[in-house]
Formats: sequence, C-alpha cells, structure tokens
Amino acid sequence: MTVFDLAAAGAEGFRTWAMLEPLAQHCYCEIESAKDADIVPGYDTLNRAWLAAALLVLRGYTNQMCVACSSYSWNLIAGHQKRSKERLPKFEGHFLDFHIQLQLNSSAKSGSVSENDAAWVNGHFGAMSALASGNESFKFALESAVDWRYAKDSRASVARLWGGIEALFGVKTELVHRISIYCASLLTKRGPARTKKFHELKALYDLRSKAVHGAALSEEKLQAAVDESFNLLSALLLNTIILGHVPTSVDLDRVVFEE
Repeated sequence: MTVFDLAAAGAEGFRTWAMLEPLAQHCYCEIESAKDADIVPGYDTLNRAWLAAALLVLRGYTNQMCVACSSYSWNLIAGHQKRSKERLPKFEGHFLDFHIQLQLNSSAKSGSVSENDAAWVNGHFGAMSALASGNESFKFALESAVDWRYAKDSRASVARLWGGIEALFGVKTELVHRISIYCASLLTKRGPARTKKFHELKALYDLRSKAVHGAALSEEKLQAAVDESFNLLSALLLNTIILGHVPTSVDLDRVVFEE
C-alpha cells in the first residue's frame, strides 16, 4: 500500500489513514476472519483475527503487527488508484495494536509551557545531557519516564515506570524494603515525615505488584498506581539531576544513616 492508496481509503471514512503511512511498506500479511465463524467459544470476528495474529507471534513472527482492521480486504485498497477510477466502498475499520492514545497521569499539565518551566529546562539541560549520555541506568530511567505513556494500558505503564525506578538503584535483593527506604531517604527529611513516606512507598510497591501481576484492581486503583509511580520516578530523576550523578552506595548510606 502507498500513501495514495491510504488517501483513497481516507476519502471514504478512514480518518486516521495518515498514521499508517510509515507502516504501509511493511503491510504484506493479511488475516481474513469470516463474520459467520464467530461462534465458539464466543470471540467476535475481530478478536478471532487478533488471536490468529497472536499465534503467529508465538511461532516467531514477531515483526508482524496487527495494526488495523477493515471491513474489506486491504488488497482492495492497495493499487486501487491504478486499477480503477471508481470510488472505494465506504470504509469501516479502526486501529488495533498500533495505539494513538497516550496513557496519562491525573495531574498532567495542559496549555502552554510556562516561562518558569522553560527557564528550568534551559538551566538543567547541560546536567541532563551529561547524565543521559554518560550513565546507562539514568538513560534507561529517563526513557521509562517518557515512554510509559505509549503503553497499551495502565498495568503496562506501571511496569515500565517501575523498571525505571529500580534501574536507578540496581537493587537485586530485598527490593521492597531497600527501594522504599532509599526513596524515602532521598526525597524526605529525617523524622516522622520520612517514616510516613517509607510506609507509603511500601504500599505503593504492593500496588505495583498487584497491577503488574494481573490482580483484580479497580480503574481508580490502577490510575493511582500510574500517578504515584510516575510522581516517584519523576522526583527521583529530578533529584538525580540536581545531585549531578546517579546516587552511589556511599550517597545512599549517607542519606539513610547520617542525614
């Protein structure tokens, strides 16, 4: 399919056709799912096709993406402009695994970037650049803080965010206790506030585990897991930028036992 083929489909109702343009040259596989075959065990036509695509992935075809669906064959679209001057049938279809919506935290800012925010970015860009180019753990955590928004759902977002949090510490044992106490010590002054923060972070890690491992959670709980996990990773990254380097074991021992 070319961009012109997609444009022809767009003229008949496929309003987001341009999103497929970068992928058009890779669209060389199509799955047909008959409407009169969606009987047992109850999957509809679209989900039957998705299941077939999933089986292809399990067989090693990991370059296959079930990106979009149509009520008629994509072959009808491909080359249509050259074959015929007649209009395509009215388009019915939408995107599947190629997502165009972002996962967002509840406190996401909207509107124009403020002068203060722009000045902050300008003032800290050098430190950010040095860290991102010189430390793989920081780079991984930074990427996690950005691309969690592209995840399919809240659970995947939480998993990605916590991958970034854990990368900053390199902790392999006693994860819950050590990460909670390190984060609380880095972000909160010694005293009752730090103790409270420590227990809040342990509870957040428990919520993270439930979200990542598929436990039943309400949408409110899942959103809370996203919000609090992003806030934590964001705070840790900002603290690292101000510190000028990823906290070492010496830094962590100091904030836990001395400050």
